[in-house]
Amino acid sequence: MNWHHAGIEVENLERSAAFYEKVFGFKARSCLKLEEEKIIFMACGSIVIELIGNSEQITASSNLHLAWEVEDLSYWMDHIEECGLKPLEGPYSLDSGLTVIFYKGPDGEVIELVSQRTGVY
Repeated sequence: MNWHHAGIEVENLERSAAFYEKVFGFKARSCLKLEEEKIIFMACGSIVIELIGNSEQITASSNLHLAWEVEDLSYWMDHIEECGLKPLEGPYSLDSGLTVIFYKGPDGEVIELVSQRTGVY
């Protein structure tokens, strides 16, 4: 079995697509409509997310937690701050040798960046 994608219900499809493109470098791979749902598949390297437009109140996204491994956490922290985001939590240095930091997406989803510790943050 291989991982295929993660689906995220979003209130505003265009806003969320712009967020993931600007902040994390995702690019729209395909768009489709299933009945009344508008969907955008976005990819960044081997990571694929499915943004599902839902103009009704979003509740499930606040329980969603995405974690992406990055090589240069300092770069990502600086880049994300330049995009106007502040960390939700962290960075934390874990006993496992990892450093993690958490951000909040436009619909309450939690985005965690994980990196092997190479220095002090």
